[in-house]
Amino acid sequence: MQSDQTFKEGIEYNDLRSLIDPVVSIDQYKSKMGNDSKIIVLALKVNDQYPAQDLSQFIEKGFKQAIDVDISPGPDEDGKYTVFVELLRNEKLFNDVEDILNNVTNLDENIKQWSFVAYENKQKQDFNKDNFKNSVIVDSSDYAIRHDEEAAKLSERIKFLNSY
Repeated sequence: MQSDQTFKEGIEYNDLRSLIDPVVSIDQYKSKMGNDSKIIVLALKVNDQYPAQDLSQFIEKGFKQAIDVDISPGPDEDGKYTVFVELLRNEKLFNDVEDILNNVTNLDENIKQWSFVAYENKQKQDFNKDNFKNSVIVDSSDYAIRHDEEAAKLSERIKFLNSY
């Protein structure tokens, strides 16, 4: 399939072969649908605009846990388009991301192992539960305390008052 053609009826097994980057970004972009303490953004890179649109539609139609799915308005410096998927920050987040990635693998059989970079850990690492747990904050309150100066001050004050 040439990358400048759109899919006619729907996307099928291996239709995006060699077009999806196996390294995804987790929690490195700001949410457009809500507060970053409650929503994370999963970002997937795709080699061309039309395959990115197909991937976006595939995720939007197939995953109820996706709050919003969008595509970058243009390519990045490497010519790739980014598909942004917004998900709730909660205890099911790893399973939600894993479900999406496992299903996207059906569209590109060349992906043998997903890797990711995250806001908390910018080193590329294999996507697995342990690495995810150590690199992504899944609790909204923890996120707010670590990333909101006022919440962090309030948390420190509460700890001080509790120890007094």
